[in-house]
Amino acid sequence: MKKITNILVVMDAASDHQSALVQAINIAEKTSANIELFLVAYNSQFVSHWNFNQAQLDALQKEYIASKLRWLETYSLEVKALDIVVNTDVVWHSDVSCAVLAKIASNGASIVIKSTKQDSALNRIFFTPGDWQLLEHCPVPLLLTKNIRDYSYRTVMAAVDPERTHDKPETLDTNILRAELTMAELFDSEAHVCHCYQPMGIELWQGMNAVGMDHSLASGDFNDYSDAIKYHHQIVFDELLSQYTFEEESTHLVAGSPENELPEIVKNHDVDLLVMGMGNNGKFIGNTIERILDNVECDILSIRC
Repeated sequence: MKKITNILVVMDAASDHQSALVQAINIAEKTSANIELFLVAYNSQFVSHWNFNQAQLDALQKEYIASKLRWLETYSLEVKALDIVVNTDVVWHSDVSCAVLAKIASNGASIVIKSTKQDSALNRIFFTPGDWQLLEHCPVPLLLTKNIRDYSYRTVMAAVDPERTHDKPETLDTNILRAELTMAELFDSEAHVCHCYQPMGIELWQGMNAVGMDHSLASGDFNDYSDAIKYHHQIVFDELLSQYTFEEESTHLVAGSPENELPEIVKNHDVDLLVMGMGNNGKFIGNTIERILDNVECDILSIRC
């Protein structure tokens, strides 16, 4: 993870509490980074209302943007009072993710921070379509903050895949671990790392054995196969971590699918921030990202290859 010098904060005009900004201030105070407050503004009534001609629509849009800039300035003053360099920008766009991606391309952001939404009726956090688009396409680290407890990361965990399944780039796990250690150092956090692997189920193994198919890593009974698979994954996991100094109790090799196991690991170890990787195909280490993110109650730092 490159040095954090410029933090792009995606503001939410529909919320009274800007959790992304609070976390950005935390990071800026630890890194001396600049902050840019960025708001994507849009009002469909200004576009489709038949009573207005184009000149009137342009004037209304200009005033609407100006009002949002004034709103941003109230937050800007608070940030400046902390001796943090801050800029503000409002753009007119109907698609938040497209506007954010265009902004990243023009301002050289080191990291993007955005808050997620909470459904008060269901009492759970959910990701908007724009969040998913950013996860898939954001070229810099993307921090999605859920604001579950507070803004201090006491426990940070990296989710890695040393097998490099689904054509995952070779350097992605290294980038994930570096990002995790950067955040752990900034927040004086406990650093964990996990690797979930999914062995063949006994029914499939028995079926392969019945038709004489090769199990590759083991022959004999199913327990021999399971032990051999675990040993193989332990070897590649240890090899990945050999250049780091993780405590043994902070490394977790777990048999099972990531979408089922990761939420449990996060819960059991009180993880505040989960660092994960996105491949070029927009997939999280070859697995079902939706099921993982919908069930982890912590902030997410997404790292692109």
